[in-house]
Amino acid sequence: MKFSAIVVIAPDDLEEDAIAKAKEAGATGITILSGRGIGVENRKTFFGMTFEGSQSVLLMVVAKHLSLPILKKMQSLLLDEGKSRGIAFTVPIDHLTGLDMGQVMKFEQHLREQND
Repeated sequence: MKFSAIVVIAPDDLEEDAIAKAKEAGATGITILSGRGIGVENRKTFFGMTFEGSQSVLLMVVAKHLSLPILKKMQSLLLDEGKSRGIAFTVPIDHLTGLDMGQVMKFEQHLREQND
């Protein structure tokens, strides 16, 4: 079985929606990290103090066939009237260890359900 890593970087207020959409599309496990970043726009300041919006970084390892459906769900969440609210991308995985066999069984079950 081939796997892909999916990385989603979105504002904190979209974290729960992103998790729900990823699970809806077949993700079974998600690692959540906190982050902050610098985009095209200048940082906002308030009375001389810089405000940086915090972001959530979601990491998922999924069966390769699930990566595009999950990415499409993220696109519907992250693009708002042509304006980007975050980024999502996939990375192919060549070697993998430490994956819970329960996760592998869920991947295989999902494959069987799709083929029926």
